[in-house]
Amino acid sequence: MAEDVQINWGKVKNIFESVTERMGQNPDRPAIGAPKAKVRVIKERLFEAKAEGHTFQIDEPVERGGNGLAPSPMAYFTAGAAACLTSHITQSAGFLETHYTSLEVEATVLWDNRRKFSIADLAQASLGIIYNIHMESDEPEDKLIALLKHAEDGCYASDVVRNETPLRAHLIVNGDEMYVHKNGAEIPDVPAGPTFGDNPTGMSKDEIAAKKRDGG
Repeated sequence: MAEDVQINWGKVKNIFESVTERMGQNPDRPAIGAPKAKVRVIKERLFEAKAEGHTFQIDEPVERGGNGLAPSPMAYFTAGAAACLTSHITQSAGFLETHYTSLEVEATVLWDNRRKFSIADLAQASLGIIYNIHMESDEPEDKLIALLKHAEDGCYASDVVRNETPLRAHLIVNGDEMYVHKNGAEIPDVPAGPTFGDNPTGMSKDEIAAKKRDGG
């Protein structure tokens, strides 16, 4: 386990409560979050990704046809799921005032490759996600269990995989949309302009820049 973490629990709680209050002022308004990433091919299984102002590489290991220069797509997916739950545990810990001194979340995603290669007729390839949540805390057992349930229930990554999440893929060839592949229910279009859920606190650009300069 890592050393004790540095968390301003009052700050975490205040953000959670301010977001709840802001959304509660107009409960019928969808609070849509819409994170976006763009990925382009560099060479075979080596890709460049851009998301939220960051640029990073994605690759497959040598044994899967890549060069092992970066984590694989599913490694990022798994890390994202673990990070999402870690984030929600931290938010819930602040909101519920059930604190920890150290936290590390390990995620494992399981799937059966036979479906992809048409070896077996399986309804789906994914078998599930397993989380191991290593925490150090002096809080009572019932509060820690309630913390986990509250966090997992609100975790967006968990929500994606435990429900039938619809999919829409737009095939754009030479600049023109050729085909739209749909699987599942209709997906609402992304709202024009900044989405409410991506800035739930309503911070201005200047406030965001100032917090970045000051380290949060």
